[in-house]
Amino acid sequence: MQRQSTVALLCASLLSLAIGVSPSAAAGSFHYGKVRFQPVDTFAFQAEGDGSKPVTVVVLTSFKINRPAVLDAINTVGALYEQAQNGSVVLVRLIAPHRCAVSGFLGETAQNIDLGENFPAKSTAETATRIAGECSTSKPGKLFADVYDFHLSYDVPITAIPKPKPLGAGGGEPGASYAALVKAIQANDWNGAHLRLPPEQVPSERPKGSEMKDFFEGLSLNYPKTVTVLGGLGKGNSAQIDVRGIDHDGKKIKGGVTMKKAGGQWQVVNQGLFFDM
Repeated sequence: MQRQSTVALLCASLLSLAIGVSPSAAAGSFHYGKVRFQPVDTFAFQAEGDGSKPVTVVVLTSFKINRPAVLDAINTVGALYEQAQNGSVVLVRLIAPHRCAVSGFLGETAQNIDLGENFPAKSTAETATRIAGECSTSKPGKLFADVYDFHLSYDVPITAIPKPKPLGAGGGEPGASYAALVKAIQANDWNGAHLRLPPEQVPSERPKGSEMKDFFEGLSLNYPKTVTVLGGLGKGNSAQIDVRGIDHDGKKIKGGVTMKKAGGQWQVVNQGLFFDM
């Protein structure tokens, strides 16, 4: 009985391969300047297009994608790029039945690329839950000094990306944590600050004496002196909050702060603050 089940499973697998059914497949090659790779993983989702109809985006990478991290992120593309520090990620946007756009991030050379949207595409299957086809160059192209060419094939499920929810005025728990961090920095409060900071900004041991003063002086140059959290978006253990404030020189600033919840505590991942003219 066990042998029959095994044989039946093997036959079913061979049949699925014969008719081209695959849970997720990527093939082909990509070349841009000094970077060359054959895709080892693929992922597809729908993003907002220029009109009311969403656009299908196929992601092809030189590394295995951490899918839970992508699903939990506020910025889907940003989460993919973060995973490409030692690899490459290429985005194929299917903007028309026979036309695709290609962009991406090449971690090996730290390059953001946008190659345009006039490449030939062919779809062999397109449903609400799956996309299969290819996108390629008809001849090598050149962007500045870099020559590129690619032929990318894919057969992949379309993953539904959960949408973030508005946090409201004050930014909810993430906003409260950031506001508390700003106050802690101004008060030289180690206990109130170190758990809310990015791990790379926290020394391995608690500073002593003048080292503690130097630690907080350095932080005060990069964080607001006072802050108001206007709102933001949250999803799972990730959040993006919008802030306004005053910097250490008394100038108005504004921007966004990315937060994550780790060990029960909301902490800063990164921030982009600019002068508020």
